[in-house]
Amino acid sequence: MKKISLLIPLLLIIETLNCFAHVEKKNTEGCVRIGGIPGPEDMALDRETGILYVSSHERRIEGRLGEIYIINLNSPNPIAEKVSLDSYPVSFAPHGLHLARYKGELKLFVISHKDPGQDKHSIEVFRVDKNQLSHETTLEDPSLESPNDLFALPDGRIFVSNDHPKGSYLKKLFLDAFRIRSSKISYFDGNSWSLLEPETVLGNGILVTQNHSGELLYWASTIEEKVFQFKIQPTQNGRIDLKLLRSIEIGSGVDNLEPEESGTILVAAHKSLFRFLKHADDEKLTSASQIFRFDEEGNFSEIFSSDGEEISASSTGISYKDRLIIGQVFNPFLLNCPLK
Repeated sequence: MKKISLLIPLLLIIETLNCFAHVEKKNTEGCVRIGGIPGPEDMALDRETGILYVSSHERRIEGRLGEIYIINLNSPNPIAEKVSLDSYPVSFAPHGLHLARYKGELKLFVISHKDPGQDKHSIEVFRVDKNQLSHETTLEDPSLESPNDLFALPDGRIFVSNDHPKGSYLKKLFLDAFRIRSSKISYFDGNSWSLLEPETVLGNGILVTQNHSGELLYWASTIEEKVFQFKIQPTQNGRIDLKLLRSIEIGSGVDNLEPEESGTILVAAHKSLFRFLKHADDEKLTSASQIFRFDEEGNFSEIFSSDGEEISASSTGISYKDRLIIGQVFNPFLLNCPLK
């Protein structure tokens, strides 16, 4: 009986991490690298100019700080350039980022893990002017427990996906292994912060869209391998509720979400979290990469996949004109592919 009780958590971990999962190549022909960007985990696109903003952080070297890069996707041979900035905020370690217009000005909102060991995180807000950044303000609040991604709206509201609650690495590992729903969304209404009610296991990408009936919020759950679709409902006390409309079961460890011009949404995914973790330790060990497209009704299809030869640990997919740009968590390049 003791051996069986010890086997249960091991089997849970194997199932959760998809230890032995691989994927077949799909639409990898014609892909080229855009190099020179350490750990390009997240991206934000200005569709008016074709300028792509990239969150860059060398995560394999402890204590290394990060930077923001830009890429002109209208160039016949896109290259990555460091953003011109007098100085970055203190202990700048960028993760998720989002572009939004606020009061007529373009702003770049960037999550920074100032001291993750002490659960100290912030949102750094930059003003964008002709591809130049100037740091405007720092947003901090205890509700930013372990921020992973964010979405800012023109009226000043911000939704932030926390991948875990506050606590030690062992606590977070336990929550993931046993699939305990404990990730929440931090919400800024323009004046104050709060934590919203829905919970999931390892919350990741977050996105807000508008349709004929109002606002929809999409939230990716890496461990549950789903994208949740909620209706944003204002309440009488001035707060909001998130009403779950559907769960879109992707069947892979979903990461960042990005809208397409057509209204569909792209989501990057990790088929094997075990291979992802091994790749995090050793760049020579590959991790499967996938990009899916889905619509408001929950219909989805895989538009790109690589078992790691072309790109490992895909974290973001953005479509622009006839190209698909794919980011990754660790290795220093983006993949620029024909859009299928």
